[in-house]
Amino acid sequence: WRSFFGFVTIIFWVFLLQGIIQGQIIDTFAAMRNASEAAREDLEQKCFVSSIDRFVFNNYPGEWEKRRGGKYAWNYLLFFINLLDKDPEEYNGLENAVAESYKHNRIDFLPIEMFYARQREQLTSSSAEAKAEMTHMSARVESMEESLAELRQQSNRIMAMLRWKSAISTMASAARTAEASREH
Repeated sequence: WRSFFGFVTIIFWVFLLQGIIQGQIIDTFAAMRNASEAAREDLEQKCFVSSIDRFVFNNYPGEWEKRRGGKYAWNYLLFFINLLDKDPEEYNGLENAVAESYKHNRIDFLPIEMFYARQREQLTSSSAEAKAEMTHMSARVESMEESLAELRQQSNRIMAMLRWKSAISTMASAARTAEASREH
C-alpha cells in the first residue's frame, strides 16, 4: 500500500497541484506586467497632472513636450518643497490657497482636465475683462516661473555653502589633530 500511495501522491502532485501552482505564478506575473505596461502607456498618452489625452495638445504646439512622461509634475513637487520650507506668514495668496487645500486633503488646486493654453484660448474668446484676467494670469505664471528659478538658484547656493562648510570643518579638524600630535 505504501508504494501505491506514494505513486498516487506523485501523480496528484505532477498532474494537478504543480500545474495549478505554476499557472497561478504565471498569471500573477502576467497581471503585474500588464499593470506596469498600462501605467507606462497611460503616462505616455496622458498628462500626469491634468489627465488630458495627448491628442488634445495637438492644437497647442509645444504643450505636450512640456508634459510628456510626467516632466511637468516636477514643477509641482518643487512648489510643494518651497511651501514646506517657507514660513506660512510669508505666503502670498496663491501659496496660502494651495497650503490650505493641502492641509485639508483637497486637490482642487491641481489643474485637472485643464491647462494654461486651453484657459488662455477660452479667455481670449470672451470679454475684455477676461482678456485682462488672462494678462494677470500670465504675469502670475511668469512670476511663479521666476520664483521657481530663484528657488533653484538658492538651493544650488545652499548646497555649495554646505560643501564649503564641510571642507572647512574637515580641514580644521585635521589642523587640530596635527597640532595635538605636535604638543605630545
